[in-house]
Amino acid sequence: MNAKNKTGRRVGIDIGGTFTDLFVTEADGAASIYKSPTTPHDPSEGLLNGLTKAADAVGESLEEFLGGVTTIVHGTTIATNAVLTRQGAKTGFVTTRGFRDLLNMRRGIRDRQNDSKYAPPVPLVPRDLIATVRERIDVSGNELVPLHDEDVREAAQLFKEQGVEAVAISYLWSFLDPSHEQRTAQILREELPDAFITLSSDVLPQIRAYERHSTTVLNAFVGPKLQNYLANIKRQLADRGFDGTLLIVQSNGGVMSPEIASEMAVNALMSGPAAAPEAALQYARRHGSEDVITVDMGGTSFDVALVRGGDPLLTSDSEIGGYRVALPMLDIHTVGAGGGSLVWVDSGGILRVGPQSATATPGPACYGRGGENPTTTDADLLMGYLNPDLFGDGAFTLDVDAARRAVQEKVATPLGLSVPEAVEGIYRVVNAAMAEAVNAVSVKRGFDPREFTLVVAGGAGPIHAVPIAQELGISRIIVPRESSVFCAVGTLLTDLKHMYARTFVAEVDAVDLGKVSEVYREMRDEAVVTLRSENVEPDAIELVFTADLRYVGQFEEIEIPLAFDQELSPTALKQLVSDFEEKHEALNGYSMPGEGTEIINLRVTALGRTTKAALAEEESAGADPAAAHKGTREAVFSGTARMTDIYDGLALRRDNRVAGPAIIEQPTTTVVLIEGYTLTVDAQGSYVIEPAN
Repeated sequence: MNAKNKTGRRVGIDIGGTFTDLFVTEADGAASIYKSPTTPHDPSEGLLNGLTKAADAVGESLEEFLGGVTTIVHGTTIATNAVLTRQGAKTGFVTTRGFRDLLNMRRGIRDRQNDSKYAPPVPLVPRDLIATVRERIDVSGNELVPLHDEDVREAAQLFKEQGVEAVAISYLWSFLDPSHEQRTAQILREELPDAFITLSSDVLPQIRAYERHSTTVLNAFVGPKLQNYLANIKRQLADRGFDGTLLIVQSNGGVMSPEIASEMAVNALMSGPAAAPEAALQYARRHGSEDVITVDMGGTSFDVALVRGGDPLLTSDSEIGGYRVALPMLDIHTVGAGGGSLVWVDSGGILRVGPQSATATPGPACYGRGGENPTTTDADLLMGYLNPDLFGDGAFTLDVDAARRAVQEKVATPLGLSVPEAVEGIYRVVNAAMAEAVNAVSVKRGFDPREFTLVVAGGAGPIHAVPIAQELGISRIIVPRESSVFCAVGTLLTDLKHMYARTFVAEVDAVDLGKVSEVYREMRDEAVVTLRSENVEPDAIELVFTADLRYVGQFEEIEIPLAFDQELSPTALKQLVSDFEEKHEALNGYSMPGEGTEIINLRVTALGRTTKAALAEEESAGADPAAAHKGTREAVFSGTARMTDIYDGLALRRDNRVAGPAIIEQPTTTVVLIEGYTLTVDAQGSYVIEPAN
């Protein structure tokens, strides 16, 4: 192995529905990207194929390559897919007697009020696998009914007979006193030594029983599958020479150790796209912006997230497949408009795109793997935007005739259109769906998209980016050179991150500052222990203290930062209320100074700062892009086919400037530049697209 490989090679990995993406950085800032088809039957196979491809590119065996890697950061869809396909563990649920149906009654409200045919998702735990136990803690944390051990043992016997693989435990008010849950877990581990056991007082120790029940059940449902996957990955990597650090991306945008992930599997929901906002922020900061909308168009979906003032938006009110998750997660809006999204005509003769996907196998019709239905990629190919001989890093050639037949049979003929008309219709429908998704995270939440920089990711995203920005009035677009593996890039830009919460309901005017301080110190100490167990040095630990506040009588609370060291001071409390009223005004258009305010939850966010991937900067090559010009190809712009300049993206250099219409090609990314826009290459090789002056 050469000396260079021993000095800090790092690998970011993101397994998507169609491709497994790798981003490899060396200690000197050199970076490479690789893509390998995802293998749904065993995602680790596609991951190892990608690593082998990276090793081959530098002339090393896989063992030599991995021996030089210090860190692997992995975003995974294992947990998410287990929920969406309902292929997690067979799960049992233990709760307080008299409240057996609280979990599956949900909130008792129809999610889609105007859809008479809508039904809630199939319960992850059927009613006959919900066991109730005599026990009760009251609203003040006092024991009203002691735990009856015999009820727990009866539940264990039921689960044993039914072949239950995982058990979730969630009692009423257990977050105030977890002793009943802890004793229940002890008994279940004695009776069911092979089962995955999880407690709500560990997963989500805060108020609102349904949300706590649901989140705990999700942790149990996906836990065994993620645990087995991580154990398999660790073993396979170790067998091939990897002895560095493996980290897993969390849904809150941070990373965690495999050991933490194995116990808190629910934190890996949305693990894949969660790395994108942090990556987008890093690219935008190079151009003086901390207000960013990031869009990521993969093979299956189109993900949108918003960063305001340098902070990605989080939500504690998420759903995955219709199941409530109350842990803080990045607020990512997803629509089924990926490169592999199927195009179809509904019974009313309306052109639709997605949410169904052609997936990796057979893939779009143009892949030539047996797919007969047209997709977004087929339309992009027929628009002339994709080079059929340069796709997926040259892994295969696209079949133009197969794409044309699919569009003709499934879209053009049913709608009475020509193939060119149908293709352009598909392109516009996809763009409209994407623009609406951006509206969902911006306009509908009170943000003006014109104030944001649009950072575009995904192999297909840059094909559609400029029309989307034009529709929304966004004046700056950044397409990273690494766009096609953007989430993999983001994994190397994240920190270890753990979030803790404790319910502490009290009116601000009567709050006991000593008790608040005690709770904060307990969470702080727990956070530090966790980060130290992940080998984070003390000087790399950063703690952020916040509290959830609301006006007395409101249902929704707002999270507000506060200053805390060892004790919460009256001055800090007063500032907390002032900041709450200011944010309430910004979010809701009004505030009520002097009205009663109450604290609901206390929170601590613990960050373990990691070494970030640093990309090398290029020397200026001037504005003339002629050295990268490859020729011309017929492509459609504004309904007209025209010969269009084609540029080699890998040959474009810093400060090169391209005027639209033009197409910039890389092996795994294509940028479509429409008329009236210009593209400039920045110091790291990213493309900055703006309206022409």
